[in-house]
Amino acid sequence: NRPLVFITSNSERRLPEAFLRRCIYHHVDFFTNEMLKKILESHHESFRCFSADFLSLAIERFLLLRQEVLRKKPTPSELLVWLKTLAADAGTSSYRLSELLSRLKDDQKDLPYLGALLKDNDDIKKVKQQRGR
Repeated sequence: NRPLVFITSNSERRLPEAFLRRCIYHHVDFFTNEMLKKILESHHESFRCFSADFLSLAIERFLLLRQEVLRKKPTPSELLVWLKTLAADAGTSSYRLSELLSRLKDDQKDLPYLGALLKDNDDIKKVKQQRGR
């Protein structure tokens, strides 16, 4: 019995051609809105201060950001960190929570804590410039 080995790649670096000829490919599409909701449900304790509407809006803005031409697109991991950061900021303040919600609703405003989603400084600058900042 030969072992079965799974190798994942985010295509940031090219694998050697000789290696690739010996592989079977299976492309996995990026997470859908529903898949992201399920991921967030499993981490709900970290940001329980947010309503389902708030989380849906956050996912929507996250997916829109992923459509931008970026050097490094944000992943679900960054989405989780971003939501945890927003939750820490909001705390128990209903005023701060409504302020964050207002910023998420307005797609012309910069997303709060954009650096939690984007890890490349040029990407951050690009997104801010597109918002007219």
